[in-house]
Amino acid sequence: MKLIVLAFSNFIASIAMGIALTIVPWELSESLGGERVLAFTATYATAILIVLAPISGRIVDRFSRRSTLMMCIVVMAVVLQISSITYGNAFLKIASLSVFYFASQVFFLFFYNALSAFIQEVFNEEERGKVNGWMQLEMQASTFVVGLLMIYAVKSSDFQFLLQLNSGLMVISALMFCFIPYKKQERPARARVSRSVFRTILKRKDLVLLGVCANISFVSVMMLNIVHPIYLNSVLKLDVSALAQLSISYGLGAALSGFLISRFVSAQSALTIMRACLSVFTATLLTISLLPTFTTIFIGAALLGAAGSSIRVAFNTYVMSMVEKDIFGSYLSVISSLTYIQRTLFGFLLSMLIVGFPASNYYWFVFAIGCLGLILLQVHAVLASTQKLELSEA
Repeated sequence: MKLIVLAFSNFIASIAMGIALTIVPWELSESLGGERVLAFTATYATAILIVLAPISGRIVDRFSRRSTLMMCIVVMAVVLQISSITYGNAFLKIASLSVFYFASQVFFLFFYNALSAFIQEVFNEEERGKVNGWMQLEMQASTFVVGLLMIYAVKSSDFQFLLQLNSGLMVISALMFCFIPYKKQERPARARVSRSVFRTILKRKDLVLLGVCANISFVSVMMLNIVHPIYLNSVLKLDVSALAQLSISYGLGAALSGFLISRFVSAQSALTIMRACLSVFTATLLTISLLPTFTTIFIGAALLGAAGSSIRVAFNTYVMSMVEKDIFGSYLSVISSLTYIQRTLFGFLLSMLIVGFPASNYYWFVFAIGCLGLILLQVHAVLASTQKLELSEA
């Protein structure tokens, strides 16, 4: 019952946020001056998130994780409601939509760290692999539903009403968490000292490195979100429908793999699954780089989705058993900071390549990122320890 309520609550929130995050960038790009606001907001949001990530971890560990989740959702509901109210005013519309876009990036940082910590606290070790798999399935299913709604059911005249509707859906999602049995666990006094907590986490180079490796697939996909439209349009001369097809292919592969891998993943098998899936992920990128036709890219998108989803499920299942509950949110926040740094660095390098070598095969750059992940995973194998990450290690 806990799993059903959790999955359904997240499904509702994911649909609401998915629709809003499709409407908002579109509306900003259509408004006079809005495209510059969008570009600026996206740029400074990533930089600020690097700083906010450690703070998010301390909040997740210090307060009730259910309350943190509910507060994140309610705050976004309020921001959505304000955006819908100011929609009719040209200046306030751009300002409020920009605030929403920035707030959504902060929301995902806090929400997903709190969600992972909540799953660790509420579900036992035998259940976590299954729960992580269902979360991947829910995420991809909601993306698919949002895509269908935006293509076939939503018109521009509906946008203001949809912002209000999504605000209501977010509130319903928050209330559903009340039906999940939960009792906040008291954290030891030492877990409240940030310096001690982060010193303890950073001492475990193997687990920090593992987090970097686990997010290499995510960073690669972020780079592909830039590469795909440029290559499909400039080189293959295809229209936007090709991009939609790739999104569907990726989503179906991720949903199916995430669900299936949860049937047998465990803390003992997780590292083996990660190595195998990252190898498949990198081999797929190599194939696309060698044969960058639409057919290869389309099939490769499904494999990338499947491998990336499996890596995420395996990583979450493993670290939930390896990191003490009292500091799990802080551990995730360290990994989030490193992920945002990677995303910023590789995004800058890719931008330089695009400027210097227009209409090139940028898939080789993304393949190089995958290779880096494989190398770092081999380094992790040398450093790996079976000892649980606890405050007593400080």
